Amino acid sequence: MSRAVSNIADLVGIPAQTAGERRALVFEGREWTYAELDATIDRFAAALHSLDLPRPSVVSIFTESVPELIISYLGTARAGHVTNIVNGTLQGPEAAFILADSETRVLITDAARWRMLAGRQDLPGTLERVLIVSAPGDGPWPARWARPQTTSFAAFLTGVAAGSAVRADTDPGSLSTLMYTSGTTGAPKGVMLSHRNVADNATRFAAIHYGPDDRLAIGAPLFHCWGLINGALAIFWARGTAIIMRRFQTGPALELVRAEAATQFLGVAAMYRFMLRAPGAREALASVAVAHSAAAPTPVELIERLREDFGIQYAESYGLTETSPVITTTHYRHTRLGSCGKAMGDTELKVVAPDGTELPPGEVGELWARGTAVMMGYWRRPEATAQAITPDGWFKTGDIVRMDEDGYVFIVDRMKDMINVAGEKVYPREVEEVLHTHPAVADGAVVGIPHPDKGEVPKAYVVVKSGARVSAGELMAHLRARLARFKVPAEVEFVKEIPRSASGKTLRRILKAEAKAYGNAQGEGS
Repeated sequence: MSRAVSNIADLVGIPAQTAGERRALVFEGREWTYAELDATIDRFAAALHSLDLPRPSVVSIFTESVPELIISYLGTARAGHVTNIVNGTLQGPEAAFILADSETRVLITDAARWRMLAGRQDLPGTLERVLIVSAPGDGPWPARWARPQTTSFAAFLTGVAAGSAVRADTDPGSLSTLMYTSGTTGAPKGVMLSHRNVADNATRFAAIHYGPDDRLAIGAPLFHCWGLINGALAIFWARGTAIIMRRFQTGPALELVRAEAATQFLGVAAMYRFMLRAPGAREALASVAVAHSAAAPTPVELIERLREDFGIQYAESYGLTETSPVITTTHYRHTRLGSCGKAMGDTELKVVAPDGTELPPGEVGELWARGTAVMMGYWRRPEATAQAITPDGWFKTGDIVRMDEDGYVFIVDRMKDMINVAGEKVYPREVEEVLHTHPAVADGAVVGIPHPDKGEVPKAYVVVKSGARVSAGELMAHLRARLARFKVPAEVEFVKEIPRSASGKTLRRILKAEAKAYGNAQGEGS
């Protein structure tokens, strides 16, 4: 990390000093130069400072991928506070838990999401102010209450004079960012990232992949660390242009890439599948030289199609929220097919056996990582932190890999039961807990099944209570009201019993094998 970066807001502030007139950000027909973006970040920092909050306080952002997310994220950091970035697809109960657990004082959200949250009894008592970001088609948000006070994001900024600036002294090792991630138990944990964690990851990634003439279309959502840190913040550090989209939709994404002549695209494998088969894809993607992917391994056939049919080079990266996020990547010229790259920056990697002993190159085991990328720990969960990070600093990724003699990493499988839906992580236990709240459900289990575009999707196996009746549609509606869409099972199968071990553990491998056998039988009969 550059020694000049002590606060993540410097990732825009420093480029603004020498590249102020260059385009920094493009969104829905609007654009900001580096000077304009930095000035707006200053304005937010000053407005936040005027609230006279205890420092540091937690400011949560719960929106789609909009400029206000970037402005409030970096403005919060510049004012010396901590940002909690909430997955924009979460439903009311999920988001409310995270807001309460983080003891949020200020919330930036939009009218639709605030309507979902307003009036909930489980919102934190610490919440003082809600800032509403406008979106197309928004109606009025819930009426103002004495606490929390609601106002528009735009009005909040106009409450301070142009040119106002607050630059809090920040220790690079202090907490800057919270991002919640679910564990195998389904209980969300706040990953704590320091200014150093985030800035180091963004600057090192930028040095490998981006230049000042790059126009990066970011398909990955900004409420994910991949889209925010390795997309927006990294391209800012390179003095390039970030082209962001409210949400990824195939047709609009292709049109945006064409209109802005994007030189690179950052997304996940499922996005490339959708785009490459869309009408007009070849013309729309003509300007794109490099496609970046992470969050889930990209099939070899898709990489070959990008390269051979579209002339687009491919670079895959790997990491987790707990590692800021990227710990392996390589420039496309050095990519090895099937690999997610080599260690980035000062990251050390090793592959270990179940007993923790290091394995030689080529052997399969769990990937451990150590270095600047590794998180500070889990928010107020010291036991979970101690389980994840060894006393000498090795973070246990939970992913099964092999590493060749040159240090290239190849993902083999996952230790946990996590389901990877186009890069979105779904933990079966979390879905099962909600499933069990339905009065007709006696027992249930969730596993991942293959999907041609998303890689995997959840499937639920359900045992209905004696005398009760419920349809698959009713169960899905029950889940949709309580879970993000990507967590809702694509299929529900009713069974007489859930296979379990003598200790009561769900034998997911049996359910997965049955799902695979059923899928194969269907294929043979078609």
